[in-house]
Amino acid sequence: MTNQEAKPIVEESLAKLKESVKREGTYNKEIADDKLTLKTLEKMKTDGEELPLDCPYESFDEWITQINKEIKSGENSLARIGKEKAEIVAFEYFVANAN
Repeated sequence: MTNQEAKPIVEESLAKLKESVKREGTYNKEIADDKLTLKTLEKMKTDGEELPLDCPYESFDEWITQINKEIKSGENSLARIGKEKAEIVAFEYFVANAN
């Protein structure tokens, strides 16, 4: 495959990467919200509070575990976005220099 044949394929991938990176702010906000929720739940648990009546979880431990999973997932998404940013730089270089 020549550079000219690869160029449209790389340009398509580049567009998708740029769309994906736009979600970085959303992930940061979700992680911040989850960390605040985690802090609140840990305080409620320590203070011996009861679970809210409409709570879908059977215990604070179960709820805390779920929030920790969501934080980890968000952090993994941010790590992926970091790699995508590096790919964007490389793809933009290729597109600009492909002959």
